[in-house]
Amino acid sequence: MSRVILLLILAVWLVGAEALQPPRTAPHGSIQFFFAGYLAIVVGVAIWARFVARRAISTNSRRLFRQFNTAMQIIRWLIPGWMIVDIIRGGPWAQWVLKRFAGEKFDVPAMVVGIAPALLAWIALWWAEYPADRALREQNVLEELSHGMPVHAPPPLWRMMITLLRQQLLPIVIPILFITVLRDLVKLSKFAQSWTELMMIPAALIVYLFSPFLLIWLFNARPLEDSPLRQRLEAICRRCGLRYRNIMLWQTDFSMANAAVIGLLPGWRYVLLSDRLLETMTDSEIEAVFAHELGHIVHNHMAWFVVFFAILVLASLGPGQLLERWLNGRLPTIVNSYLFGIAWAGIIVAATILLLGYVSQRFERQADVFAARMMEVNWGWPSAHPTDAPQIGVKQSYVGQKGMALFAAALNRVAFVNNIPLRARGLFHPSIARRLLYLEEMSQDPVKTTRFDQLMRHLYAVMLVVLMTCGLFTAVVLSRF
Repeated sequence: MSRVILLLILAVWLVGAEALQPPRTAPHGSIQFFFAGYLAIVVGVAIWARFVARRAISTNSRRLFRQFNTAMQIIRWLIPGWMIVDIIRGGPWAQWVLKRFAGEKFDVPAMVVGIAPALLAWIALWWAEYPADRALREQNVLEELSHGMPVHAPPPLWRMMITLLRQQLLPIVIPILFITVLRDLVKLSKFAQSWTELMMIPAALIVYLFSPFLLIWLFNARPLEDSPLRQRLEAICRRCGLRYRNIMLWQTDFSMANAAVIGLLPGWRYVLLSDRLLETMTDSEIEAVFAHELGHIVHNHMAWFVVFFAILVLASLGPGQLLERWLNGRLPTIVNSYLFGIAWAGIIVAATILLLGYVSQRFERQADVFAARMMEVNWGWPSAHPTDAPQIGVKQSYVGQKGMALFAAALNRVAFVNNIPLRARGLFHPSIARRLLYLEEMSQDPVKTTRFDQLMRHLYAVMLVVLMTCGLFTAVVLSRF
């Protein structure tokens, strides 16, 4: 969720800067009022977090923490929301930035200054909620000890903020800034403005290809030491025929049990396993989580995300541009064109988030199915025979009871270690309870596995058809206008 909100902050600035340059309306209110809004959000959270920390010893502290965490997810949406309010008011802050930092050649300086208040408010919220976060970690100590888990003292505020900066904020902001820099460089060439926007696709692809090296540095990751566990994980990859650059230890200051795959090209691909994951889970549970990440590689989800975002860019430049002109030409006397532009941008952002959520959830479910299949035949262990493993890339084995149980145990462990409610839902991940129920239904009815495989094949086919259609539309639109 945090990644989406951070991306939304950047999207709001880009849309707002386009709507306000040249100024479309006189700003209402002052810049001081804009900053006061962020200050009120941070101060309010700080007061509430300290109240929650003082009540941590009460009998209903768990419910209090859940309410606080749920509220924080909503409050973070207020950061881009307040930017939208500023733009609707005519953008006193945005217009001030554009007058002083916007240029004909480079958009990066104005972007950096323009999003600075929102990002500073985001960082300030880490400080504001720290007392409640620390109290929650201290509350978990006895429960973790009772389950035989290693216990770590909560990190001091400064170390926690550095960790979040490196692992949450910078991995989103830096790639977007790189893409904008590449876009600015293209603007210096002789491309027409419309084709300049189209160059965002190769610019984003270049940044995406090189991003693994940036993330490895930001995550302070290092190669996982040679051990029986690593040897078994490498054996899994060999049996799958999957190539990667390295298996890395993801150092999170023991704050998170997670795994990830980064890198589109095999030679630049890394598999990350966090420190908290390795120290709190059994080898079989780690292998199940590892199998889930391999599922993303096997089904080429990173490449399909590239296709998805290419569709978005092409759709906005082709069909979207035609539709926007058609609507704007028929509503000038009813709706203010400036507000129409903002509303249209809001519709595009909302549709993007919903579509991305749908695709991401299907990808996560497909990785779950792959992991359950792999654990069913136990092919991660040296004793497993290679022919026992289902073949990759075609319809194979169904989800069995054994594989489902092993993967379910790993998911439940991840939820416990990360203090995630089983029914907590997100835009990009189904709830753990729903994921477990879906796998259990598959293990009881093999037909559901077949139907799911068909659904994913149809989804990929539709994405390819939409990509080609939007590409043709965009080529026609750019050649005519």
